[in-house]
Amino acid sequence: MTHLHNFNSERITRRINLEENDGLSGYDNHACQQTQNAFQVFFNFLNVNRPCNILEIGTALGGFTMTLKTFIEELNIPCNILTYDIIEYAWYQDMRDRGVDVRVQNVFTDSYELNDSYVSDFIRRDGTTVVLCDGGNKIREFNTLSSFLKEGDFILAHDYAVDRELFEREINRQVWNWCEITQGDIEQAAYGKIY
Repeated sequence: MTHLHNFNSERITRRINLEENDGLSGYDNHACQQTQNAFQVFFNFLNVNRPCNILEIGTALGGFTMTLKTFIEELNIPCNILTYDIIEYAWYQDMRDRGVDVRVQNVFTDSYELNDSYVSDFIRRDGTTVVLCDGGNKIREFNTLSSFLKEGDFILAHDYAVDRELFEREINRQVWNWCEITQGDIEQAAYGKIY
């Protein structure tokens, strides 16, 4: 079933400034470490795919998490959001009060195996799961968590470019100033899970 909803770009309250190497944008005054272009992309992505579960590694400022929460509420998507970070911030309680499951815990061992089966169980829940890798080692997060995906699930990584050359030629200082993961870093995991 197609759901017709329009993204409201007037709610973008801050835009990144790549010349100043400032990667903060805002949606409804939530500070996000994303380009403002991500908002409409994710709104449309959620509207089309209507996930049941979103797992995020790397809560940080929490603004992007809260933007996703706003989107699923506006789109009337019954979706659980579980987000992990390794540092507790004061604003996490506000996120919890809004219904986001915020956990302060390193879910990976030193060799980047999962040390908490709740994470793999969450990914394997019924319905579509979206996994967002945005922690301290996106490559290892992607490669570890992709092994738990079901058919129809999605895994995404922040600060991604196909390769470093493309990043320098078409992305750096034009779209986004950071590249922490490339196709070569995740090729084996990605191609092993494409359905």
